[in-house]
Amino acid sequence: MLRFVEVVGSSPHGYSEAVRDAVEELVARGEEVHFFQVIEERGSVRDGELKEFQVVLKVAVA
Repeated sequence: MLRFVEVVGSSPHGYSEAVRDAVEELVARGEEVHFFQVIEERGSVRDGELKEFQVVLKVAVA
């Protein structure tokens, strides 16, 4: 049976890296990840410069 968890990933390099960060963190915690859905993409700007990409994911784990 699968369950869904909602997680946030972040990266200074891009959205793809933010997704990878979130999924790899779940795997490192021992979760068996099956698939994910990007719910939201956002970012932060500091001193006029793009500093961080963030994604909110819904992830199916066993």
